[in-house]
Amino acid sequence: MTDSNDPTLAPAPGQGRPKPGLSAYHESSQFKHWRYSRAGLDKLRTELNEKSKEVTARNVAAEKAAQESLGHTSSLLTPAYLSVADELLLVRFYCSHASTICRQGFGSPEEVEATAISYIKRFYLKNSVMEWHPKQIMPTCLYLAAKTTNHNIPIEVFVKKFEKFKAEEVLDLEFLVAQSLSFEFWVRGAERALRGWALELQSSPITGAGERAQRALPKALQALSASRMTDAEFLFSPAQIALACYRLADRELTDAFLAAKYDSAEEGNVPFGIAQDGLLRISGEVEAMIQTGEAQHDLKKVKEVDKRLKGCANPEKVPGTALYIKRKAEREAKAEQDKKEKQDKAARAREADGMVFGRDLKQPAANGDPFEG
Repeated sequence: MTDSNDPTLAPAPGQGRPKPGLSAYHESSQFKHWRYSRAGLDKLRTELNEKSKEVTARNVAAEKAAQESLGHTSSLLTPAYLSVADELLLVRFYCSHASTICRQGFGSPEEVEATAISYIKRFYLKNSVMEWHPKQIMPTCLYLAAKTTNHNIPIEVFVKKFEKFKAEEVLDLEFLVAQSLSFEFWVRGAERALRGWALELQSSPITGAGERAQRALPKALQALSASRMTDAEFLFSPAQIALACYRLADRELTDAFLAAKYDSAEEGNVPFGIAQDGLLRISGEVEAMIQTGEAQHDLKKVKEVDKRLKGCANPEKVPGTALYIKRKAEREAKAEQDKKEKQDKAARAREADGMVFGRDLKQPAANGDPFEG
């Protein structure tokens, strides 16, 4: 069922974060930490993009120095950095790719697909495409989503679906992804809300409502799948998204149901916690977002952006670069030093124990009685 306590009005740009309501969603970490105003989301991405450009520029200079230290002639040019729109295009392409793998590669439940796509999108609110290529991150998000939704796929089976991917490449990034998600793995998608709207429409007294609602469900589910390629989950509640999907599937039936619901409401009781015109306005915004998102997969543009990304990717994160090799050697040397310091500390502790409590007693000889004279 749809949540009658769901205050569905989303904040307008500049209003700041919405206030929690009474539903499970509004009390969740998803609402508290992954819900934004449009202005807030744009600002977050712009700042992340600018910061990544600065980091990459420093590391490109460090890569040149590292190459020269190895006696190589650097051929690096000034990178053509990606814009926020470029980054979003690439992220959404890999979200679409994750959806295909879930459905055709593993036959995973919709819950796994929705969770994996949310993980990818959340990851890139904390990290830039110029730092971590989505083709590296997407498999780990998918593997982690299967685990967190209790549909675990053995790693040796999982990697077979990805060309030239090794198990360690997926597992090595698992902590990075989890950390970027703030270890908040629960995702409340709009699937349950959509089923709730279906039940409400089917039980409506409108003539033929049950049959029409059932007939519209596949199209509504298709719209829901398309919504995952957009920012809808960061801006609207699951109930809002689900309603928009049903309106796209059968607007006449859905609007007739809403009109009847509001007309029959007792005085002072506002259905769904929002006025009818406000609910329809929000639904229209979500619908427009879904329809725009469906037309954004330009493969030619994706390839062009991906080609440019090769020239502006952070060399520190690209295996085989001089800087990657240098940083790896530094990490290994530090790990070895830390290990040695830990061993030395343990040895000093044992030595101190010996000074306080005395040395270990020597074992008696194997032959003879130690108490004999």
